[in-house]
Amino acid sequence: MAYNFIECNREEVYLLPPSLKEWILEGDLVWFIIDAVGQMDLRGIYNKYRIDGKGQAAYEPSMMVSILLYAYCMGERSSRKIERLCERDIAFKIITANKVPDHTSICRFRKENGERLGSLFAEVLKLCSKAGLVKLGVVALDGVKIKAAGS
Repeated sequence: MAYNFIECNREEVYLLPPSLKEWILEGDLVWFIIDAVGQMDLRGIYNKYRIDGKGQAAYEPSMMVSILLYAYCMGERSSRKIERLCERDIAFKIITANKVPDHTSICRFRKENGERLGSLFAEVLKLCSKAGLVKLGVVALDGVKIKAAGS
């Protein structure tokens, strides 16, 4: 009597399509984020880098913005977890073109460009609203802690 299992061949040459564009369907959020960042004015971020080519190479700022935008959309803010997602998650692999920026690079980029990133995130929300992907409203969080008896 033979077992009826789906084959698990870890020696298979291609587990995923060879082109990154084939890994995730066309209408996925990751493609929207990449397109949205491609339309943004990132000169404020690019101007911080040397144009003479000297020094250690930095990760592409548009890629870093896309990583942070997508991670925030997925509810992830930890730079260490974002680094792990860049190693394992297909959507992050598409954004980074199979590169894995370390958590210190992600954290440093977020720290150095914090103000500019805030305005870029607002820009993405406006694009999402125009595309009909989200409904904009007001979200308020109350962080007041009051000592009280529970009974």
